[in-house]
Amino acid sequence: MKLPHPKLRLPMALLLASFVLGGSLFHISLNHRLASEKRLIAEKSQAELAARAVREAPARLIQNRAEAPLFQRIEHSGFIGAEDRIDWISALAKTRAKLNLASLSWRMAPQTESPLAPDLHVSNMELSANPVDADTLTELLRQLQLSAHGRFTVEQCNLSFDADGLSGQANCRLNWWTLAQTDG
Repeated sequence: MKLPHPKLRLPMALLLASFVLGGSLFHISLNHRLASEKRLIAEKSQAELAARAVREAPARLIQNRAEAPLFQRIEHSGFIGAEDRIDWISALAKTRAKLNLASLSWRMAPQTESPLAPDLHVSNMELSANPVDADTLTELLRQLQLSAHGRFTVEQCNLSFDADGLSGQANCRLNWWTLAQTDG
């Protein structure tokens, strides 16, 4: 390979240096432009999310206002939080007196976690009452639902009539439900 003439070496070195410098500047500017476009896309996405949130805000506010009383009723009903066995037993005693029942007895099993949902607990209560007829049994459950702090479901209820066929003894199994209070 033959070296160029000494007078051409400097211009060729400058030409080569300008190519390297130009390529480097082109690469840097291309990277800068790609980073800028990436930031622009991210900012546009955030702006679109913010715009959507602004558009949906009135509807969410209306929905939250509509749901707030429902949540407060659920929270104050005794469903959310710790079980309140003392209140349940007190409600049974008041119901017994109100309905003039000769006897009303109950037995409660320890609280267990329900497989239906996380933080959902159930306490089983077996109760028997007499003398009751179908109407009195319905009223007993209704009064218990109105006066007790908590929520229950009736798993089963049997009514055995005496020989007169007018009244008898009721044996029921109630499931008292509570949802553990969680943060957030």
